[in-house]
Amino acid sequence: MPHDTNKPFLRLNDPKAAQRRRGGGGAGEKRSFSQANQIAVHGPVFHNLRNVLNADNPALALHGDPKALAPERMLVLEVTDSIQNFAGAVARIAGLEFAGEEELAADEFDKNPEFYLLVPQLAALREIVSLWEGWEKAGTVPHGYGPWRDLFLHLKAIRPWGPGDRVSPQNRAYFKAVVDGAPDEFLVRVEIELLFRQSAAVRAAIERTITAAIAAAGGAVIHRAAHSAFAYHAVLADIPAREIRRIAALDPHSLAGADPVAAIVPQSVGAPIDTGDHDAMTPVPLAPGAAEPIAAIFDAVPLQAHPLLAGRLMVDDPVDLEAKAVGARVHGTAMASLAVHGDLNDPPSPISRRIYFRPVMYAPAFGGELFDDDRLVIDVIVEAVMRMRAGGGSQVFIVNLSLGDRTRPFAGKISTWGRALDHLSYSYGILFLVSAGNISEPISVSGYANEAAFHAAPPHDRNQAVLRALDGLKADRRLLAPADSLNALCIGAWHRDAVAVPFGGVSPFTPYSGQEMPNLSSRLGLGHSRSTKPDILVSGGRQPARFVPQAPPLSLLSHPNPSRFWGLKVAAPDSDAATGTHFTIGTSGANALATHTAHRIFDGLESAYPQLIGPMPFAERAVLIKAMLVHCASWRDAEQFIRPIVDPQGTMHHEHWRREVCRHLGYGFMDPDNAVACADDRATVWATGSLGPEGAIVFDVPVPASLGAQANFREVRVTLAWMAPVRPGHLAYRAVKLKIAALRQDSLDSAGIATTTGQPSNSQSEGGTIVHRRWCDAKIGDLAGGPTIPLQIQREKDQGSRIDEPVPFGLAVTIEMPGAAQIYAQVRNQILLQPQVPIAV
Repeated sequence: MPHDTNKPFLRLNDPKAAQRRRGGGGAGEKRSFSQANQIAVHGPVFHNLRNVLNADNPALALHGDPKALAPERMLVLEVTDSIQNFAGAVARIAGLEFAGEEELAADEFDKNPEFYLLVPQLAALREIVSLWEGWEKAGTVPHGYGPWRDLFLHLKAIRPWGPGDRVSPQNRAYFKAVVDGAPDEFLVRVEIELLFRQSAAVRAAIERTITAAIAAAGGAVIHRAAHSAFAYHAVLADIPAREIRRIAALDPHSLAGADPVAAIVPQSVGAPIDTGDHDAMTPVPLAPGAAEPIAAIFDAVPLQAHPLLAGRLMVDDPVDLEAKAVGARVHGTAMASLAVHGDLNDPPSPISRRIYFRPVMYAPAFGGELFDDDRLVIDVIVEAVMRMRAGGGSQVFIVNLSLGDRTRPFAGKISTWGRALDHLSYSYGILFLVSAGNISEPISVSGYANEAAFHAAPPHDRNQAVLRALDGLKADRRLLAPADSLNALCIGAWHRDAVAVPFGGVSPFTPYSGQEMPNLSSRLGLGHSRSTKPDILVSGGRQPARFVPQAPPLSLLSHPNPSRFWGLKVAAPDSDAATGTHFTIGTSGANALATHTAHRIFDGLESAYPQLIGPMPFAERAVLIKAMLVHCASWRDAEQFIRPIVDPQGTMHHEHWRREVCRHLGYGFMDPDNAVACADDRATVWATGSLGPEGAIVFDVPVPASLGAQANFREVRVTLAWMAPVRPGHLAYRAVKLKIAALRQDSLDSAGIATTTGQPSNSQSEGGTIVHRRWCDAKIGDLAGGPTIPLQIQREKDQGSRIDEPVPFGLAVTIEMPGAAQIYAQVRNQILLQPQVPIAV
């Protein structure tokens, strides 16, 4: 049933304190090696190191060998599984710094192999060797050093951080291509991420060292930045092509072999959008009032004077990118239009305030829109947030980033940009909405000799062939940074729009006929530690596909050009500098639409509960809107189409096949109508608060009497969201985990519901900072136990050292029985704090 603005969301009655429920389960066996095996394999490394340490000038000897375990050189210790309390044991060795830990790709022997990164001084190297020698002789280590014994038993390799760690295969290929045929002195701008050290003095010394090395290679440092809050230290530098060739070749005597360097990556490059098919101007609604913005857009310089944007943006451009924006201002204008108005083909859905707009890109005379190339983009974003909160955007708690770095697809490790957003989210109480990114590379469709054979096949067979081809390339179509941020919402593109008369021709064609799916170009998950990413799918325009003319093999491309027959309608500059509209497709637009919906949710809550929303802290506002956006998402039965492709034999464990479905769908397709208000047959209740260490509370959720009177289909869904403090460099990166305790059987019976597999699994859902659960069935509820069911939320034991401060949460619960007109009224009758409803005139 469509939403009714006269039926706002309802505020849950206050919770009661509860005892935290203990979780079950435990770690499985992990592979270890015998002492004799370890001595045979690794003994020579330690014995050689001892010999060098006993020399007259061991530091000089070690640094002369790029493969040696040397002072101030990062060491890599690969193990078969995690070593409990290892970071604490490292701290017992003076002069040894724990630089991080990461999960490695599983192999046939080890499900969860890891590695640890250590930076030793000379004395620390001596103590490590002494620990090994003691263990080698007696099999023991001194009291308090037990994790070192476990490490020696599980050690697979010990080596220095080398050129192959600093330059990924993808970036090697990028660097080779960029300097192909270029003269030796041709300058390439790159980002050099430095090994982060806790000491400011050590960081300064490292920076001096790398600056000298860059100068010796014929380059120069352009910009530098360090942020200890998320362990970031980097320089932006111009490097000559001759040195880039050495870096790509992994020459240990190039910058790729420099000890202070953690990684060498291309300069951040934004992802452009495609637009097309100019259209007439849309009627311009009244501009909003002068209230301070609560939402912001960080994007390319927009066309502020466009009639659809005039008076609707508060532009803050401290570095005057406006002066550089001499080309077509496409991206920022489109994102502003969607965030302010939504899709112009949809009915008007005005928001209550102007939007704070910070340009971080600009349109040059030729080519696509660019980041300010004289600064590290991560530093720009951090500065933009700090300036926003100190100035005209002091009330902003929603930030739209329809930007992605196409040089940084997710590779299992959270990007530095993602870490920055995680820190800013938690520290400032900001919900970042980030586009998943688009990819245009072709996919090869098997099973058909040519295009005619494909089109002659039944629609279901064609759909399966496309998905099978796409799923085979999922490792190459991962999210772009910073969509991997744990605290942000990552938005993918739903193959959906409001075009009234779709295209009726043969080419281009709809890749998934009659089936709800993401756009073919929308990038795929999963996220950090296999968490749910993308979080939700939002309308990104119906994107058709076409075949590459040359064949075989039969190759399919997502059609790049939007049209009045497919796409989102947005404000745009015409080529003759007049202003009108045109169309766009992709995850950038989907993300801007999510921002529009987020603002509408806030407007509804503020109107209904001004006494609650006004004093509500930013962090609680942010997590409530985060929960609400995900709350109205579902798979819409698309898992029934996807599962036969990802699990063709039907033999996968339900956790596994649901994880593979989640890679495509996240939590599902967001219904913007359900997101902003309730209906006669649907009631959504909400709450915010905070949980201290190992805290737990119980909400009594009203159960409408209709659930006990009819055997109609009904659904209960619960979404819990929070912002987690993070620990950069640790496997327990997310320091705080919240949880929805399982509904007990009597509660399920009361509502007449049961668990469903049409959603991410519990373990999958609990991997990030959102928990989304759904229960449904079609049986009469047993209300003998009373008109409410208890819903417990709790904070698990903190991962790593204890976090003392309470963590804010947002909670949404919906009870829905399609066609049952009394659901909302029956729930509202049990609510103590009634919402304000506008009087109809």
